[in-house]
Amino acid sequence: MDPLGQTVALLRPKALLWKQMQANGGWTVRFPAGTGVVFCFVAEGHCQLEIAGEAPRRLEEGDFLLFSRPPRWRLGRDKGDAGRTIAVDYMPAHNASDRSNFIGDMHRPAEVKIVGGRFAFDPTNADLLNSLVPRRVEILAADPSAARLRHILALIRDEASAERPGQGLVVERLLEVLLVESIRKAPGDNAAAEPGLLAGLADPQLARALRALHADVRKVWTVERTAKLAGMSRSTFAERFAAVVGLPPMDYLLRLRIALAKDALRFGGARLADVASASGYRSVSAFSTAFRRVVGVAPGSYAAGK
Repeated sequence: MDPLGQTVALLRPKALLWKQMQANGGWTVRFPAGTGVVFCFVAEGHCQLEIAGEAPRRLEEGDFLLFSRPPRWRLGRDKGDAGRTIAVDYMPAHNASDRSNFIGDMHRPAEVKIVGGRFAFDPTNADLLNSLVPRRVEILAADPSAARLRHILALIRDEASAERPGQGLVVERLLEVLLVESIRKAPGDNAAAEPGLLAGLADPQLARALRALHADVRKVWTVERTAKLAGMSRSTFAERFAAVVGLPPMDYLLRLRIALAKDALRFGGARLADVASASGYRSVSAFSTAFRRVVGVAPGSYAAGK
């Protein structure tokens, strides 16, 4: 089982709200701080990026940014005419008929085009988001990986602008691809700086252990067994895993098992005994004890939405 794919599936990304903005003249677009995941892509032209606490800098055509739990930030273009600068609070479109904003003189061509939006996730396992998505992913036009992102965004724009059968489903799947591509193309130093799954997968030895854990959570795992898969001593493995992934190995396994169980209880409609077995527990009572300890309620009450 691919750990990244499985974790993204548990997040159940859906209903991305996105919009294309076109502008000329002087303008400013403000983005509030938030808790979700937002992105912007400079499709044409250039603009200035300002992030709270950082020096302003220029974004060029083809540059892509993705923020998780973003701070306050803004995009703009100063034409030296304060009277023509427009400031608006950016709100992504909520329906397919409202996908574009034009700022400036509509009788003149746009000088910059930006595609931006926000991802939505099911709250069931939203806590996995912080350990999966880096606080910031920047892929600049000069980066070879930008070509793939441009292609995905071009497909999204083409599909969303046409009226084809299954349009909503196709756009949603393309947006999921965009999210995964953004995450896995995050620069290596970002992944190393932030403990989490990405950092673990960037470590060849830890990646072997992570893939094994995700492939079979029902197995009777121990620190010794996973350390052996990683080709490390027990103590070295436990120390490195906790430092890089952010949790001790067995705590990570517990979180994964409970996340799978929550998803199965909320969406799968399976019997409690089957969920317990699939999550790696030999009895319903052992599963219920672990579930209540982590989630705060009994699995039956959780499944009922209480």
